[in-house]
Amino acid sequence: MTVSTLRQPADAPVLDVADLNVSFRTRTDDVRVVRDLSFTVARGEVFAVIGESGSGKSTMAQAVMGLLPGTTQTSGRISLGGQPIHNLAPAARRRLCGERMALISQDALAALNPCTTVGFQIAETLMVHRGLGHGAAMQRAVELLKLTGIPSPAERVHHYPHEFSGGMRQRALIAMALALEPDILVADEPTTALDATIKAQILQLLMRLRRELGMAVLIVTHDMGVVARMADRMLVMYAGRAVETGPVVEVFDAPAHPYTRALLKAIPRLDQPGLALRAIAGAPPAPQAMPPGCPFHPRCPMAVAACASELPQPIRFAGGRTSQCRIPPGEVPYAELA
Repeated sequence: MTVSTLRQPADAPVLDVADLNVSFRTRTDDVRVVRDLSFTVARGEVFAVIGESGSGKSTMAQAVMGLLPGTTQTSGRISLGGQPIHNLAPAARRRLCGERMALISQDALAALNPCTTVGFQIAETLMVHRGLGHGAAMQRAVELLKLTGIPSPAERVHHYPHEFSGGMRQRALIAMALALEPDILVADEPTTALDATIKAQILQLLMRLRRELGMAVLIVTHDMGVVARMADRMLVMYAGRAVETGPVVEVFDAPAHPYTRALLKAIPRLDQPGLALRAIAGAPPAPQAMPPGCPFHPRCPMAVAACASELPQPIRFAGGRTSQCRIPPGEVPYAELA
């Protein structure tokens, strides 16, 4: 299969991930950090993946992009526009990810080459993938910097990454990701280490580009505010697994899984000033020491005896919502959850 044959059926999800598993090889054993993960992203949709640090969000994003190192083992199926990409040769996978799927990493300074101008790094993508000459590619780089809101783009195109502020470096990464007009943009914590004002500007930029270009966005974050503001649907990860999925409005209004409820309880409420935050007791399990049964049961106030020995089957609701919990969501009122 070659990249040129990967044409997208009109009704196919732009991204379809099924039964994804990722393990890191160690000297003694293989440690699974992503477990049986499945989800789809529709055309033009903003799909959010949330969870605490260490839940496997970034590993999942890198597995989708084919960027994991050789010390990992990956299984499952990944399709882009209805066509499988998990079995592509490495060179074809790299070319595809550049052209139809692009990544915005969480550390813009580390992602950019400090020895090369920002403009050339954007132009290089166009020269390699589109065969443009240097002059035409640099002119397009100026246009992309302007599109992402960088002032004086004709001058800034010749500057190095250290001459950009944190917010401008993040915008430059977005410009680089947009260079080949991808079908889906994978944004891994795109507002990390940015102040509140710049963070709001980056989120507004992503939403504007989504509207204008019609691309889908897969955003990886632990910020519930970002999810509420940007996303159409969401997936909640815990210990490498999907514990709840569904439309953002429905999940926020009536979270079904105790972990999702606990995350929402830990968010400050502007409509209830002075309300004490409820931290989630304990810590996420280490991947190499996963507890039996439901991985959340040691921290769950609703756990029963079976939770410690058996992994629950997902409960499916109307509208595509799921919750991997054996306790029916209406059994304990959300307001009473400690």
